[in-house]
Amino acid sequence: MERSSSATPHFLFVTTPMQGHINPARRLAARVLASTPNARVTFSTAISGHRLMFPSLPTPEAETVDDAGVLYAPYSDGFDDGFNRETHGRDTYKERSRTFGRDTLSAVVAGLAARGRPVTRMVYAFLVPWAAHVAHAHGVSAALYWIQPAAVFAVYYRYFHGHGALIASSFAKDDAVELPGMPPLRSSDLPSVVSITSPDHPHYLLLDMMRDLFAALDEYRPTVVLVNTFDALEPGELRAVPEFELVAVGPVVPDDEVAPSSADLFRREDDATAYMEWLDTKPARSVVYVSFGTVFSMSKRQEEETRRGLEATGRPYLWVGRKGDGGGGEQDVNGVVLEWCDQVKVLSHPAVGCFVTHCGWNSTLESVTRGVPMVAVPQWTDQPTVAWLAEERMGVAVRARVYGDGVVERGELQRCVDMVMGDGEAASGIRAQADCWMARANEAIAGGGTSERNLRAFASEL
Repeated sequence: MERSSSATPHFLFVTTPMQGHINPARRLAARVLASTPNARVTFSTAISGHRLMFPSLPTPEAETVDDAGVLYAPYSDGFDDGFNRETHGRDTYKERSRTFGRDTLSAVVAGLAARGRPVTRMVYAFLVPWAAHVAHAHGVSAALYWIQPAAVFAVYYRYFHGHGALIASSFAKDDAVELPGMPPLRSSDLPSVVSITSPDHPHYLLLDMMRDLFAALDEYRPTVVLVNTFDALEPGELRAVPEFELVAVGPVVPDDEVAPSSADLFRREDDATAYMEWLDTKPARSVVYVSFGTVFSMSKRQEEETRRGLEATGRPYLWVGRKGDGGGGEQDVNGVVLEWCDQVKVLSHPAVGCFVTHCGWNSTLESVTRGVPMVAVPQWTDQPTVAWLAEERMGVAVRARVYGDGVVERGELQRCVDMVMGDGEAASGIRAQADCWMARANEAIAGGGTSERNLRAFASEL
């Protein structure tokens, strides 16, 4: 018998219009729908991101449904054509997006209820902390979806709850810090945001929004925080903040290469067959894949050092970056340089033997689930902690040394690639660990795995 609309579980996922937030939220939304066939799932991001995901809609704010059955109903953050720091000014984003976001997301929730589709649970990512206020105003239970490691959540929580001075001293002394429930972490292993001391810092806005997030968590006390990690990787970190129930539901990565829950907001019209055909000509585990994500802009010096370092390895490489970051479709001596590629397809190709990465959590999990060892070149936010997890906890990466100006020099890059891809015991050990963690990560999300059971339990609560 069909359940009445008032009894039908309806999950509303809310996120900021950034690719690194949209994709893990879309993938989790699709998994919730798959695990709870009688549920409804709606996904809401700002109009600027919505229009990039669905460019063929009649209007930027038009609703649509994807092949998995997820409804997309955008809100407005006041920057419908996208936020530009140079045009709009750094200080305008937080207040404007919060004011517009609250009003327009509230209208989305009310509109769904008016159509007989009342929201019963909101799941929001961490750069939209005001979503918790909207859920409370509508009497809807809410859960935070933490798209970074549990270790990073624990560091932020302690930073905003009495340990800020201790963390600051670790940066001042370049020393390790011991936080409750956590192993000792060097200052170079902590998320970069907690090193910020001045409102004039270019990334202070992120610290300010994190402060808002944890204030909202303290105010509304969600029963659960969903974390894009898995129990075998962070057993202690998932219990390091007993004030909340951290539940591992990851790794939340594409189930296959054509999953409808995957979108690339920066996709180019490059010939996707050309670089895959080039990979087809290379021996197994011979190619170095290089990508530093969609946010980081590489300096001219780092670009040159990277190019020289890759050439010095003598190995074929596929380098993906923005124009000016090596990107552009050129053919180098030993490699191919592109502005865009399908990263999941590349990491799944047997020719790829190493991933030189900025250690964004999405990219790292994609690499782990495909058994590709890494050279870690973290830049900011959670990336130093991700590099620590990859190198120290899993043993699947070598972290490159960064010099005073923040550049990884060519010799250091060559050393790291050779350590990961060489014939010695160190490389063999890293490859063995990569195979081991690939198996453990995929077991977690397979039917009956720890993360799959956790997600089903969460989805069935209502």
